[in-house]
Amino acid sequence: MIRSFQELENLKNSLREPFETLEANVNDIVSDLEKDELRKQVQHNLRVFRNNITRVKILILLQLQAASINSDGNRALQTTFATGEAGDLPHLYGEHIFENSYYFKEIEEKYEGLDVRQKLCLLCFSIFPENAEIKKRFLRFWWVGENLIARNGKDEMGDLNDTLTTFVEKRLIEPVLKKNRLQPRSYKVTPIVRSCLIHFAKKEGFFDYDQDGKPIMDFSSCNKACMVKSERATASWFADYLKGNDKDGNSEKPKEEQQHQEQGKLSADLVKLQMLFNFPHREKLISATHQIDKLQTLFNLSKQFPDLPTEWFSKMTGIQVLYLGRWEATAGQARHIEVEDIEFLKGFKNMKNLRLLSLQGISGIPKLPTTLCKLENLRILDLRACHDLEKLPDRIGSLKKLTYLDLSECYLLDYIPQQLNKLSELQVLKGFVILEAKNSCTLDDLSELPSLRKLSVNVNTTKFNIDEAGDALAKFQKLEKLRIAWGWGGMPGKEDSTLDSSSEQQQSKTKKKQASSISSAAAKASTDKVNKGEDKGNRERSAVAAAGEANSKTAKLGGGLRGTANIALMAKKWKRLSMKERGPQNLEGLERLVKLDLQCFPRSEPPTWLVPRKMKKLTNLSIRGGRLGYLNHEDGQKWNADTLRLKFLVNFKMNWKEMQQRFPNLKYLENLRCPRITFCPCDANGVWQKFVQSK
Repeated sequence: MIRSFQELENLKNSLREPFETLEANVNDIVSDLEKDELRKQVQHNLRVFRNNITRVKILILLQLQAASINSDGNRALQTTFATGEAGDLPHLYGEHIFENSYYFKEIEEKYEGLDVRQKLCLLCFSIFPENAEIKKRFLRFWWVGENLIARNGKDEMGDLNDTLTTFVEKRLIEPVLKKNRLQPRSYKVTPIVRSCLIHFAKKEGFFDYDQDGKPIMDFSSCNKACMVKSERATASWFADYLKGNDKDGNSEKPKEEQQHQEQGKLSADLVKLQMLFNFPHREKLISATHQIDKLQTLFNLSKQFPDLPTEWFSKMTGIQVLYLGRWEATAGQARHIEVEDIEFLKGFKNMKNLRLLSLQGISGIPKLPTTLCKLENLRILDLRACHDLEKLPDRIGSLKKLTYLDLSECYLLDYIPQQLNKLSELQVLKGFVILEAKNSCTLDDLSELPSLRKLSVNVNTTKFNIDEAGDALAKFQKLEKLRIAWGWGGMPGKEDSTLDSSSEQQQSKTKKKQASSISSAAAKASTDKVNKGEDKGNRERSAVAAAGEANSKTAKLGGGLRGTANIALMAKKWKRLSMKERGPQNLEGLERLVKLDLQCFPRSEPPTWLVPRKMKKLTNLSIRGGRLGYLNHEDGQKWNADTLRLKFLVNFKMNWKEMQQRFPNLKYLENLRCPRITFCPCDANGVWQKFVQSK
C-alpha cells in the first residue's frame, strides 16, 4: 500500500505541469470568447487545446505502464501462476475474524442458494492460485470428467454456459475479457471469494488443504488429490530413513535388528512416491497406498515431473479424472512438464472408469501404449502440445464413448490410423493432420463420423486439393465449425513457384507475337474462305483453327521446361475451372457450416465451394494469412455472415462499400494488416462493431 501511494504521488507530480498548461489554455479561450475581434484566435486555441489533451492522455498512459512494469505485482504475474510464491494477498482462510465478517456471510448465502451440482462446479475454482485465469475449455473438460454437466442427455455446451452465467451474475467469478473477443474464454475468482471457496471445499471434503489454504496430496479424508510442487524441506522421517539406509550399509548390526529393519524397508515404488509427494508422515504414505483404488480425481497443479510409480498407477481403478498435463492459460513462457519414462502409462488397462485424460504439454511421450484403447468410458482425450508424439494407437477406434479429441500442436505426428472413423460418438476433433502416409486417415474417412460437429485440419502435404475436399466436406452429417490451416509441408514448393513464374514470364514475352500471329492467320483464312464462297460459320471455325495453329507454334517456341510449365499451368487452371463448374453434388454438409476459418491459404483464388449459395448458414468467416485475393460472388448473391475476420492478407482486395453490399448482415469486422482492404471505419485495433456505431 505504501508503494502504491508513492506511485500515485509520483504520477501527480509528473502531471502537475501539463494540467497547469491545460488550465491556462481554458482561461485563454474563455477570455477570448468575450472579444469579438479575437474569434479567429479562439479557433486556433481550441486546436492547440485538443492537441494538448491528446498529449496528456499519452503521458498518463506511459506513466501507468512504467509503474506497472516496475511494480512487484507485475513481476509476480510474469512467473508461472501455479507457483503462487509472490504477489498473493495475506491468507484469509482459517481466520475467525474473516469467517464472521459481512463479506463471508454474503458469499456463503450465495453459495447456499446453488444446487448440489452447481456447488461442486464452483468448488473447482478453489484449488487454483490467486488471480489465475481458468480457461473455459479446461472447465468443460473437468466438469464432463466429474459428470457435473451434460447429464441426462442435456446439451454439454448449453449446460456449461448456463452454469458460468449463473456464477457471473452472482459475482462469484469474473469473466476475463480480451481484446477483440466478443465472448470471454477465461474466468477467475477474487482473493476474497477464493478464501471462502477454500473454506467450503474443506468443509465438504472436496479437496484437502494445508494451513495456508493450498491443496495437498493427502486424500485420506476425500477422494481427490493435487500434485503440487513441494515448497518445504524433505519430511524429517524420510530424511532419517535415507540416512539410516546409508548408515546400515557401512556398519555391522545384530542379525535380529537387521531383520527388523528390513521389514520396515520401503519398496522402490514407495520411495519414488514419497519423493514425488513428500508425505509429512510415514503413516500417510502407507495409507495412501491402501486407498489408491478409491481415488477419483488426480490433478497436476504445479509438478514438473509427474511420473507416477508403475505399481501405484496400475492400482488407480476408481479414477475418473486424470489431469497430468498443463492447465494454465499461459500468455508468456509455458510451464515445462516432462516424463522420463512412459512405462507407467501401461496402467491404463485397469482404469475402467476414467472419463477425462489430459497429457497436455507433456514432453517425452513419443507414442501411447495400446492399453489406452481399453479405456471404454473415456470421454475426453487431451493430447494438445505433446510435441514428441509421433503416432496414435492403431486400435484407437475402440474408444467408443470418446466425444473430444485434441491433437493440436503435435508437430511430429506423422500417422493417424483409419480407425479414427470408428469413433461414433466423437463430436470435436482438433489437430487432424492430412499426410501422405500410407493408410493414414483422410477427410473422406472422417465424413463417416455421424456426430462430428467441430473439426480443425492441418494440411501437411502439397497433394491436398481444397476443391476436391469440398466433396468430402459435403458428406459430413453434423459438421458446424471447420478450420483448415496449411503448414510448412502443405505450402507450394520452390519448384512449383519457379515453374509458375517462368510460365508467366514466357506468356508476357510472347503476348504480342501471339496476338499478331492469331490476327494474321485469321485474316488469311477468312479471305480464302470468302473466295471459295463458304458461309460465315465456316469462316469463323477456320479462323479459330488457324488461331489454334498459331498458338501451338508459339508454344513450341518456348521449348523444354517453359513449354512444359505452360502446359502444366494450363492443365491446372482447366482442372480448377472444371471443378468450379461441377462443384460438390451434395451440398448438405456445406450448408450446415456455421463457422469457417482458413489459415495460410496457398492460392490467390478461393475454393470453388466457398460461395454464398453453398454456405447458407455461415455466420462467422475468418481468413488469416496466405495468398487469397478475393471471394466469389455468384449472380450478386450475398453472404449471411455477421462476423468477418480478415488478417495478414496482402493480396485481398475489397473496399468498405463492396463489403457492405456483399455482407449486408455484418455486425463485427476485424481488418488487420490487409493493405488492399480500404475505407473501413475500424478503430486503432482494426475492429468495427455495428452496435458501437449505433450508440
